[in-house]
This record gives sequence, C-alpha cells and structure tokens, in this order.
Amino acid sequence: HYTDLIVYRSGTIDPSNEIDNRKKYDTAKEIIFRKIIGEKKYWKMTKKYAVKHITNAIKKCGIENFTLSTAEHHLCHAASAYYEGGKNEALIVTMDGAGDGLSATVSVGKNGKIERLSEVEDVYSVGRFYSAITKFLGFKRNRHEGKITGLAAYGDPNKLYDLFKQLIDITPDKKSFYCPLAGGDLKGEKLRNSQMRSFLSGKYYGHNYTNLYLEFLNEKCLNEKREDIAAAAQKLTEDLIVDYVSYYVNTTKIFDIVLAGGIFSNVKVNQRVLESKNVKSVFIHPNMGDGGTATGAAYVEYAKYLESKNKKFLPFTVENVYYGPEFNDEEILESLKKFDGLEYRKSSDIIKETAEMIKNKVVVGWFQGRMEYGPRALGNRSILFDPGDKKINDWLNKRLKRTEFMPFAPSGIFEEGPTVFENFSRGEYPAYFMTITFNVKEEWRSRIDAVNHVDNTARPQMVKENQNPLYYKLLKEYQRLSGLPLFVNTSFNMHEEPILCTPDDAMRSLKNNCVDVLVIGNYIVKQKA
Repeated sequence: HYTDLIVYRSGTIDPSNEIDNRKKYDTAKEIIFRKIIGEKKYWKMTKKYAVKHITNAIKKCGIENFTLSTAEHHLCHAASAYYEGGKNEALIVTMDGAGDGLSATVSVGKNGKIERLSEVEDVYSVGRFYSAITKFLGFKRNRHEGKITGLAAYGDPNKLYDLFKQLIDITPDKKSFYCPLAGGDLKGEKLRNSQMRSFLSGKYYGHNYTNLYLEFLNEKCLNEKREDIAAAAQKLTEDLIVDYVSYYVNTTKIFDIVLAGGIFSNVKVNQRVLESKNVKSVFIHPNMGDGGTATGAAYVEYAKYLESKNKKFLPFTVENVYYGPEFNDEEILESLKKFDGLEYRKSSDIIKETAEMIKNKVVVGWFQGRMEYGPRALGNRSILFDPGDKKINDWLNKRLKRTEFMPFAPSGIFEEGPTVFENFSRGEYPAYFMTITFNVKEEWRSRIDAVNHVDNTARPQMVKENQNPLYYKLLKEYQRLSGLPLFVNTSFNMHEEPILCTPDDAMRSLKNNCVDVLVIGNYIVKQKA
C-alpha cells in the first residue's frame, strides 16, 4: 500500500503539511511517516495493530488530545474522486488490484453523500490480471504496469485476445468479473491445484489467482511476442472496464463519471471511458493510486464533521495540486554552495533564457515553486525538451535509464488544447493533471513527434495561467519562439527514483548527467567544463 499523510484544514488541503514517504513504489511493508510514524518495518499492518501503533506514535510527538478514525479502502478512493470531481451528482467507479477485500466498487455521489451500489471481490480483480501480465513479461508487479500500457501500442491486440478472455471476463449481467478458466470459481479446485503446484515448484507469488494466471501464461504464451501479449492485455482491460462502467451509466442515467484506484493510472483506459457512449465527462483523482486514499480518508471525516454541524461537504474543482515543499533563492544558494563542480548565475529573465534553451534542444531541469502531489510531474519538478525530436524515446530514455518504448508526455497551453487534440473539451479537467490520453490531430503529429506515441495519442498536461503563472509564461514564450504550443515534460528523476523534491536532489541529478542545465528558482546551473 502506498503511503501518504494529508492535513485537511478549514476546507482545504494544507500545502505545508502534505507528506509522502519519498520512496517510489513504497508499500505497507514499510510505513514511513518519519517523526509521525517512525522508521520500523512491518510485513503486514492489520487494522487493529496499525491503529495502536499510529496512536502511540502520535503521542510520542507530544499530541495527546486527538481522535483516530479509519475508513474503508475503496470508500477512500471514492471520496477522493467524488469530492474533487466538481459534479454534485456523479457516478463513482473505483478499481485496483485489491483493498480491504475488494477490487472494484460503483457508487453514486449526490448532494455530498456517497451511496455504494455494488462491489467486486478481490479474487475477480482486473488489476491483478494486469499485474500478472506485468510479471510474466519480466517487469515488477505493482510497479511497472505503465510499461505494459506503453508497450501495448506496438503489438497486435487481437492475436491473443480470446485466449486472455479465459483468464478474466465480465459476467453476463455486467456487474462483476469472473475467471472462465477456473469455471467461474477462483476459490475452487483448479485454484487449489494451481496453488499446490506453485508451492512445490517454489514459484508462489502471494495470491492464488496470480499463480493460476502465471501458470496459464507460461503454458500458452512463452513463444509469443511481448508486444502482442501487452496489446491483448491492454485491449481486454479496456473492454472489460468500458462494459462495466457503461452498464452503470445506462442503469443510473448518470453521465458524469469520476474515477480512482490504481487501474485508472492507465491513461488509455481513461480515454476509452471518456469516449464511451453517453458519457459526458470524466475526472480521475490526480493521485489515483493508494497514495490518494489519505486524501479520501480526510474527505470522509470532513464530510462527517460537517454533517454533525448540519452542513454539507459538496464537490468542488481543483485548480492545481502543488501541495509539497518550496524553496526560496537563499535556500537554493545554500544548496549550490555545498556541491563542487558546478557553475551558476542568477538570471534577470529566467523565462526568456529557459524558452531559448528548450528551442535549442537543451535538456532542461526545471525546479520551481511547490512540489506536485501525486505521481505526475506537473511543471514544478520537470525535465523539459523540444517536442519535435522523433528519436527522443531512444536517447533520453537511455540517458534517464528508462525503458525505451515508454512515450514522453507534453505540457501545453490550455487554450490550445482543442487545436491539437481530438475530443479535448470533454476531457479538459483530467488534462490539468496528465491523467488521460487524447488522439493527436493529424496535422500536428509530425510537428510534435516527441510526444506523439506510435498509436497517435498523447497524455498532455494543459496549463491555465491561474494554475501555474510562471510555467504558463514559459509555455507562451516558447510558443512565441517556436510556433509550438507545447513542449516535452517528463518527471525530474532517474528511473526507479521518486520525483526529486529538494534543491540538493536537483544538484545531484545535474551531477549525474540527468539534464544539461538546471533552472532552479532564478538560478541557471551547469556542470563545469
């Protein structure tokens, strides 16, 4: 389980108190809230033990007068999506690998209340199927699922599609999922036999159904191309989720959809949901994975608090998610002085100089303002580059030690969204946070090759001036120089590392050749020749 800590005060998230554990892909094996929780490691935190441990840790901080509440996993996901979705009435869908015994829920949010309509047990998890594919292809489960999404664009989605439907399919009533291979029963004899074989062979992967999937894949797919495997898994996942969501859209007659849970980090799935019949709008919580459940839990408790005062907590829209720490020029200068081998100067026009560097194909590390909340770099801890280089997937991914087939995403001027992307108006809210793909219009594809994936989609962050004035000015200046309304924005980190947070992190990244130039505050920093 990803971990996070949110302070929700007077109806807003307090930016000075948003804390994550600064460990990419961290789970419940290690809960790190530092002074709040401590540094001890745990294999599994039961609810009772977790409450006791957290209570004791808070008391050690000198806080005695408090109450500690817990909220169910998928309710937290649902609350994170509904209350930030901006629609008084919305269909809420949550899906992930598993949480508190469930892998999916559907609820209706109306007038500030969330009412659950249905739920799917964790044994029939679409997320676990996708994770098994990830494992089979040699990547890490619960970590590299995004690589499967990127790889899928290079394969034939139809070759193995029917084969994979033996592993998971939607039930005839469209309300749940099942495993045809196991006779529809993932708790029955086939599962027990697979579990025993896995134990005896030393290849037990922690979940019985994962073992059944992997056993099947090893038997049927060892000689298949990884691109075709990824493509079939992606298409099946998209189709299952669209069928599932569409059933509830049609039965509830609610056409505004809000989404949360790890499945919806899959931006292609989100695009398919948006394009589904009758759907008017889609919103995905910016921190859609388990890190977002802290926000959801805060919203659940705040809604209860307001209800006790005969008030309602109603949905709202979020303009930005810059909740992390920020650093002034004095703090940046202090960091600069700690590192040898760097040369730096203060710029009198940081926007103009940076835009010129991007146009001249310099790899720029951009470090400004508060750090972003969630998994996406949204223009405050970003690597920026010209969008016209078709070969960027090869050389920049290699430089950052990332997988070569992963696409790069753009940041762009919000007002230009309809010019560049198809169907933009229906998905403009999630485009604030880089949580959905759009088809790139044909006339733009060759002009922005670096961010146009092989399937002619892109995953943009489209920026309004009021959301991030400095970044917006940079985009406008780059457009003035180049004629292009967007540039490459990828997270400022090496592969397997978290997005950097502090000036010290930025200096180390520069020294490790992550970028050519670091633009931090009003300073331009390079390595000495």
